Amino acid sequence: MAETEFNDALKVAISANLGWGFELYDLIAYVYAAPYIAPQFFPKESYTASLLETLLVMVLGYFARPLGAILWGHIGDRIGRKVTWFVVLFGMGLVTVLIGFLPTYVQIGIAATALLVLLRMLQGVFLGGEWAGGLTVTSEFAPSNMRGLLGGIAQGGAGLASVFAAAAVALATALAPTKDAMMSYGWRILFWFGVVPLIIALFVRWSIGESEIWLKKGKPAVERVPFLTLLRKYWFFVIVATLVIFGESLIYYGSIGYFGTLLPLLGYGGNAVVLASLAAGLAWMLLGPLFGYISDRLGRRKALLAAYYAIAALVLLPIWMLIAGGQLVNLVVGAALMGVVFSSQYSVLPAWLAEAIETKVRYSGIGFIINLGVAFSSFAPSISTYLLKTIGQSYGTVAAVSLVTIIGAVVALAFVLMSRDRCCQELL
Repeated sequence: MAETEFNDALKVAISANLGWGFELYDLIAYVYAAPYIAPQFFPKESYTASLLETLLVMVLGYFARPLGAILWGHIGDRIGRKVTWFVVLFGMGLVTVLIGFLPTYVQIGIAATALLVLLRMLQGVFLGGEWAGGLTVTSEFAPSNMRGLLGGIAQGGAGLASVFAAAAVALATALAPTKDAMMSYGWRILFWFGVVPLIIALFVRWSIGESEIWLKKGKPAVERVPFLTLLRKYWFFVIVATLVIFGESLIYYGSIGYFGTLLPLLGYGGNAVVLASLAAGLAWMLLGPLFGYISDRLGRRKALLAAYYAIAALVLLPIWMLIAGGQLVNLVVGAALMGVVFSSQYSVLPAWLAEAIETKVRYSGIGFIINLGVAFSSFAPSISTYLLKTIGQSYGTVAAVSLVTIIGAVVALAFVLMSRDRCCQELL
C-alpha cells in the first residue's frame, strides 16, 4: 500500500477516534453532571428518585439513536459518507453545548425539564450517525490486513472520552470548588468544555475525502431504501450483532460510563473519579490498537471476540472487588483493568461488523445495529443504581455493581458464537 493511502486511512481513523471520543464525552459529562442536574430539573423529595429520572432521560436520548441511525444511514448510503459524517458531528456538538445553557426548573418550571428531554433526544438523533459513520469510513479506507489496527485506533476514542472527561471534571472542580458552586454553574462547565474536542474533531474531519469503496461499490448500486434492503438480506446478522453490542454495552454503561455517578455512591470523592477515568481511558486508548492488530495478525475476529468476552465474564467480579474496596490505589488499578477488558473487545468490532455487510447498506447496517444495541443497554446505570440501593444493602456492594456487567459479557459471548467470520477478506 502506498504511503499516501496509509496516511489517508490513518487520518480517517484518527478522525473517527476524535468523533467517537466526543460522542462518549457527552455521555460521560451527562453522567458526571447527573447528581447536580437531578434536583434542578427533576425536583423530588427523594434524591435517589431525582437521580433515577435524570438517568432515564439519558435512556430516552439513546432510544432516539436507532431512529437517527436509520435517517443518517439512509443519507450516508445514498449521498455519501463525507458530508453525512461531518454534519452529524457538528449537530451533536451544538446540542451538547446548548445543554450547558439550559435554565433550571426553578427558573422556568416544567419547561426546563421538557427542554432537557428534547435536547437529549435530538442529541440521540445525531449520535445515531456519528459512531456508525466512524466505523464505516474507517473500515472502508483501511486495507484488508489493517482493519483491526485502524479500527482499534478509531475505537480508542472511547478511552479518549474518559481523558477529556477527566480534564473537564478537573476544570469544573477548580472553577466551582464547592457543592453549591457546582449546583449553580459548575455542571454547565462540563458541557461547555465539549467545544474543545468538537473543534479538534471538526478540523480533522473537514480534510477527509470520500470513501473510494463507496464510490466504486455503493454509489453505482444505490438502494432506494437501504434500511429495507438491510433487513431483507441481513436480518439474521442484524439480530445476532445487535445482541452482541447490547451485551458489550452493558459492560460499558454499567462500569466506565457509569463511574461519574457510581463512584460517589461508593464513597469516592471528585479526585478519585478523575483518577479512575484517566486510568480506564488511557489503558483503553493505548491498548485498543494492539488488540485490533492482534486480530489482523491471527486472521480471526469471531474467535478473539468470544475469548475476550469469556475472559471478561471471569474477571469482572475480581475487578469490581478492587474498585468497591474503598482504597484509591485499588480503584485506579481496577479502573485500568476495566479499560483493558473493554478495549480488547471494542477494538475488534469495527472490522467484524464492516466485513459482514456489503457497501451499499453498510452505513445503515452498522448504524442500526450498534445504536439499537446501545439503546437497550443504556438502562444499565439506572439498573445499577437501583441494585446498589436495594440488593446492595442485603447481599453486598460488589454483587450489586458487578451483576449487570457480568450478564453483559455472557450475553455477548453467547451471540458472537452465532456469527460468521469474514476476517481480512475484501469488503463486499
